[in-house]
Amino acid sequence: MEATQSRPICYHEVWGVPNERKESEVKIAFVSSEIAPFASTGGLGEVSGSLTRALVKQGATVVRIMPMYRQVLEGNWSVRDTGRRLRIPVGYRVHTAEIWTDDHPECPTMFIRRDEYFDRRELYALPEREYSDNLERFIFFQKTVVAWLDETGWGADVVHGNDWTSGLLPFYLRYGITGSGRTRSEAMVFTVHNLAYQGIYPGADFPLTNLPFDCFSIDGLEFYGNINCLKGGLTQSHMVTTVSPTYAQEVRTPEFGCGLDGVLRTLGDRFVGILNGLDEERWNPAQDRFLVKTYDARNISGKRACKQDLLRRTGLGGQPERALAGIISRMVDEKGFDLLAEAMPRLVEMPLNVVILGKGTEKYHRLASEWMQRWPGRVWARIGYDEPLAHQIQAGADIFLMPSRIEPCGISQMCAIRYGTLPIVHATGGLKDTVKNLSDDGRSGNGIAFGDFTVDAFLAAVQRALTLYGTDVWAEIVRRLLQEKNDWERPAREYLEVYRRALTLRK
Repeated sequence: MEATQSRPICYHEVWGVPNERKESEVKIAFVSSEIAPFASTGGLGEVSGSLTRALVKQGATVVRIMPMYRQVLEGNWSVRDTGRRLRIPVGYRVHTAEIWTDDHPECPTMFIRRDEYFDRRELYALPEREYSDNLERFIFFQKTVVAWLDETGWGADVVHGNDWTSGLLPFYLRYGITGSGRTRSEAMVFTVHNLAYQGIYPGADFPLTNLPFDCFSIDGLEFYGNINCLKGGLTQSHMVTTVSPTYAQEVRTPEFGCGLDGVLRTLGDRFVGILNGLDEERWNPAQDRFLVKTYDARNISGKRACKQDLLRRTGLGGQPERALAGIISRMVDEKGFDLLAEAMPRLVEMPLNVVILGKGTEKYHRLASEWMQRWPGRVWARIGYDEPLAHQIQAGADIFLMPSRIEPCGISQMCAIRYGTLPIVHATGGLKDTVKNLSDDGRSGNGIAFGDFTVDAFLAAVQRALTLYGTDVWAEIVRRLLQEKNDWERPAREYLEVYRRALTLRK
């Protein structure tokens, strides 16, 4: 990381943000606890990185704001200290926040640094436990965002927060960082990426917020006597979005609502589902530097070369004519690993090899190792995340397995389609929105979506894919997948419309 100390500076100058703008432009402070490529654990980071760039292409002015984690400190990023220091109260203590920037001329990122809070091995939790001070860490983060807006006078029209780590932002935008009030009136948009993660903490910790006590109410942060950060974002924002239309419908029901379905129903048309896009520059088989050979719909021979390379890397090349299934996932029940565990003995009876990349709970780490020992040459797994290998699996696999129990949107199935790899998914959330079932002859559709979350339904979907694999229609399927587009242009336009609605509601 390149870092230099500098004088306090004008942010319009540093970021190339004009002091004057066209009347049609909107200025967005995009706040997220993770932003790819700087630091990411999955979908939130990916969306935060790619949506913001798409918004800039649509004419918006965007500043991204995130914590300065160890991943950023140790990364090869040209970031620098602006010299600005902000004093931030957290309960009865006051901390100093350092403001760093990456100086990107079009879509800059501002980093909030306090090593006591953010210089850690992981972003939110160690394998065995969540960090005990997460509420305090992200109170500090959100307060610093508002303090920066006030001190610099950047003049955001919209503040866009994401998930529970931004759930207190609407309160601080209204009451300020000390709880005594604030004069500015930005519109607040809040996006839920996964309703299961709510940021619930004991009510006794409420004094850490420095907010007026009436914020701890049934219409605000209170949730069965606890603080619920996500609920705060839902109840206090002008507009709320989530990451697919189907998930927006699902979470309004008790089955998927995680205790907040009633809150979401009260939002009415202020709650909308916008399907995520895919960063089609990063995920592009025609120019992917991680592949042994690139390819596109006009010439798919490179995909065959990628399969041979993946078989060589994993030692699964004993019968190269077998179909190869890839899995890239968190290894948890939510992602269907309980279903996969039950199905695996029958899955390996099929003419199919399986390659797995991911990490999650220890029981599935052990189980994946047992599968490799029990079925050598048929199943291969790597625990952890390896970006080059993820690209190689998407390119080298014939089939992509994604049997998630719940999936707000999902990115891996869109990556699979982008790489000409047939996705087999459970029809839930964004998987239902993005994967359309193959016709019986395989000449339409882009995957297989099974409805019942059962082993039999999952295996029947795999068998259906294997019936088509190796036939003349398979190459046609691959080419059709490679021609699909799931980029961010349409979602970015939809977000701009949400911002306009939020600005209207603010008034």
